[in-house]
Amino acid sequence: MKIGIFTDAYNPVTSGVVTSINMVEQELKRRGHEVYIFTTSKSVQPNDHQSLYMLGSMPLLIAKQYKNRVATFYSREVAKQIKKIGLDVVHTQTEFSLGAFGKIISRKYDIPFIHTYHTMWEDYVHYLTPIKLGRNIRLKHFARRLSRGFVRKAECVITPSNKTAKYLKYRCKVKNKPIYVIPTGIDIKPFKKSNFTDDERNALKNSLGIKENEKVILFLGRIAAEKSIDIILDQMPEIFKAHPNYKFLIVGTGPSEDDLKKQAKKLNIADKVIFTGKVAWSDVPKYYTLADVFVNASVTETQGLTFIEAMAAQIPVVCKYAPNLSEFIHNGQNGLFVHKNSEFKDAIANVIENKELSNTLIEGGNKTAKEYSIEVFGDRLETLYSEVIKLHKNVKDAQTKEERNEIKEKIYKEIDQKLKDI
Repeated sequence: MKIGIFTDAYNPVTSGVVTSINMVEQELKRRGHEVYIFTTSKSVQPNDHQSLYMLGSMPLLIAKQYKNRVATFYSREVAKQIKKIGLDVVHTQTEFSLGAFGKIISRKYDIPFIHTYHTMWEDYVHYLTPIKLGRNIRLKHFARRLSRGFVRKAECVITPSNKTAKYLKYRCKVKNKPIYVIPTGIDIKPFKKSNFTDDERNALKNSLGIKENEKVILFLGRIAAEKSIDIILDQMPEIFKAHPNYKFLIVGTGPSEDDLKKQAKKLNIADKVIFTGKVAWSDVPKYYTLADVFVNASVTETQGLTFIEAMAAQIPVVCKYAPNLSEFIHNGQNGLFVHKNSEFKDAIANVIENKELSNTLIEGGNKTAKEYSIEVFGDRLETLYSEVIKLHKNVKDAQTKEERNEIKEKIYKEIDQKLKDI
């Protein structure tokens, strides 16, 4: 198959969406498919064997701290190149500029169009305006209308979690449109602890100012307000007071980094909190292996790939309860939930000090990580693409509206069952 991925976010930007796209590209190419990326200018090619097409773009004026870009909605030159390629399916990953271009290409060349809905935008409207007027109700309504309108012409929608699927269906009122939950898979092999020696881990610890006998509490990901790292940081003075041999390692970069550094100083714990800044993706697995526990207080994750990565690295997870996380985190089996912020300090210490509990969570997490492998992810995407291409052809050949509806109903049910069987 020839698959076109249309995205505003791509390398070198660091985000869950970019990670998901990288996983799609990696696994589908491994299976022999041709994958073409259509994105904004100033993106980078991770290797020489990639088909990358960039549309002219400019920095996004809002939420500038993310360094996102917005492209033109159409490129005649790129459209001509797409015609020569002969895409079998258009897969959009954004509701904005490149998503709009993907929709235009789908209509122009009569190509089936699938959309992955990654982000519940109403959770991010605080980046659009500093003024909170009724919690930005109007912007939230606009975000829902935008989401509903974008997927109207798609053959189907992919979401990474049931939480996102329910949001589209009930909050955005997306009706009569199949929504398939396909969690993003990860390549779990690079995260295995056995990939690194004790000497390598100790050398990295030493470079960060962490002694061999010190315990490491880890957050890894984008450093942004919605990640709620400040909540965890607030608990650290009491944790450090009870356990002087603990340190808090924050790996990553983002718009809230300076604020968190100021918070650490204000709490008089700056010497116990380590900020690494941006870390190369190839080095990320090694940082996981330094940890005795992985923590996250965010409740806005659509899936939370870092939880799966931590599990693959055999690191026990402690996180704030959220309905979408309960889809794959089971309290006391492969992770620990806290319901109140104040519960973090006891939960973290319990995991680090109670080896039996820690081993139970590690074992359960390892099993969960395997269920979210890139191979399973690839099986589901490959199945969906094949069935949607078949659906598009059969509907086009149908003579009446009733016949088209019957074909759609039949194939959508088949897709649902096939995805469940994988």
